[in-house]
Amino acid sequence: MRDSEIEVYLQELGDELERRGFREPLQALVIGGAAIMIQVNNRRTTTDVDAVLLNLPSTWDTENRKLKEVKSFLQAVKDVAKRNHLKKEWFNDDCSCFLGEYTPDPEYAYWKSFGKLEVYLVTNRCLLAQKIMSYREKDLADVEALFLTLNIRSREQAQAILDRFVPKVKQREYHLNETMDELFSV
Repeated sequence: MRDSEIEVYLQELGDELERRGFREPLQALVIGGAAIMIQVNNRRTTTDVDAVLLNLPSTWDTENRKLKEVKSFLQAVKDVAKRNHLKKEWFNDDCSCFLGEYTPDPEYAYWKSFGKLEVYLVTNRCLLAQKIMSYREKDLADVEALFLTLNIRSREQAQAILDRFVPKVKQREYHLNETMDELFSV
């Protein structure tokens, strides 16, 4: 999915939510690859839009999936996917099951509204903390782009950002010292 396509699909989702009777806009905090594409512009595509639903219960919880509004939201996502030949999870909140655990107080700002969908983007600082926490080899280009965007030149600068967003207990649990060693090895 390209960044220009993301906006088209988000508009379709917002319109679909309106057709389904959503009275208030659904607020979604976009993180991950889609947020990096939009804010840093270092990559051409992403496989999906990862989001935390700010005013709707998480869809990954099976009990929540029984709620009328959650069902309606999930069907709206599937309908947009079907019309555009996307995978049915093109827009998902799977990340919310662990995101609150290691960035409990994310920093974000309003980006745009698409009908009944109000989109917020996590800040680049918070995004860097999240990318380092979930660090995989495929994240290296994103981390490097965020270092450049944020003018991060030292391990200490990166650590200060981690300390702002990630509880120390989670830093130890996720072995962040090893990740930082890898990122800042010479």
